Amino acid sequence: MNPQHPGTPYAAPASRSYPPTSQPTGEDAQPLSTTGGLATLAGAALLTFAGGMAVLIGYLMIGGFGAFIGIFGAIFGFVWLAGVHGGKVFPREGFPTKSLGGLAAASVVLLGLAALMS
Repeated sequence: MNPQHPGTPYAAPASRSYPPTSQPTGEDAQPLSTTGGLATLAGAALLTFAGGMAVLIGYLMIGGFGAFIGIFGAIFGFVWLAGVHGGKVFPREGFPTKSLGGLAAASVVLLGLAALMS
């Protein structure tokens, strides 16, 4: 017994399982969707590619300072995308199809610009 906390020692309720899980069980349990994971993977790949292309275009335009500005442009894109998805850059349920299409289109446009500049 701890002298600073007198009383009965803590006993865990017998009805709960150990270790506790955050996953619902029984009637509330739902199967996990793999489409959310694939959409998140595709969105992460496109977002990384578009951010890299923004840095590359900045570098091709004005050198090292342009790459620095491109980094800020990529950060702005991440923050904007988080605002679109309710504060999360990578939503748990995966990217909506509209966001994936927009990221793909932006990536193609940035790749075309970089190809024209080089």
